[in-house]
Amino acid sequence: MKVVSPAGEFEITIKDAGVDGEFVVLKGQMGVWDSKIYLRPSDLWLFISIFFRPSIIAFLLKLPFRILFRRSPSGRGT
Repeated sequence: MKVVSPAGEFEITIKDAGVDGEFVVLKGQMGVWDSKIYLRPSDLWLFISIFFRPSIIAFLLKLPFRILFRRSPSGRGT
């Protein structure tokens, strides 16, 4: 994943997820820094509502076909 902001572009790798009390915790790495993202239940509902948009659902439905029929860098197929 990538975060783009006025401060720059940062790669984020999520390595694990767990529960800590009332939070879902995503553990990962952003650049050289270990990081934890704490999601409240309201944050989870926000993400769910964002991902249930028609354009996102269409993208997710097309994704397996994009992967299966992805062209090689030479342009001749896989």
